[in-house]
Amino acid sequence: HSDQDPVVQQRQQAKTCNQCHTDVAADIAKHSSHPIRQGQLVCVDCHQVHGTDTSGLLAKGDANDTCFACHAEKRGPFLFEHEPVAEDCGICHAPHGASQPALLVRRPPQLCQGCHSAAGHRNLPQMASQVPPEGSSEYLLLRGCLNCHSQVHGSNHPSGDKLRR
Repeated sequence: HSDQDPVVQQRQQAKTCNQCHTDVAADIAKHSSHPIRQGQLVCVDCHQVHGTDTSGLLAKGDANDTCFACHAEKRGPFLFEHEPVAEDCGICHAPHGASQPALLVRRPPQLCQGCHSAAGHRNLPQMASQVPPEGSSEYLLLRGCLNCHSQVHGSNHPSGDKLRR
């Protein structure tokens, strides 16, 4: 590549890649995205454009290794590990951009309830007299599940495996 090639110019790289990868360009334009538009991150920070054995031409071995290159604090090891974190960051996070905060594919509590059942949760009313007014739910207030379960990536807290503060 020449010095004038837009692919090697950090500020122009995403624009060049997005000419073909229009779905990624749309994600980058969403409310929550990696700082690609600001020029703090470029495509080759995560992708090896000349080819790899990984899906998505990831520069590291897999999606998690690619994410942990910048987000090492999410790696662990944790005494109490949230299994989706160890499996694939993409279960909860959209890699290029999302309409939800923190690149989440859905907002909590809907994201959490995709895998976790609310049945038997200690906040659920146990008697008919305790039922909250119609249309209200303690799970939909503010940050939903994250109000109590703040260590969703994993925890070393001695209180146990409920991934609390």
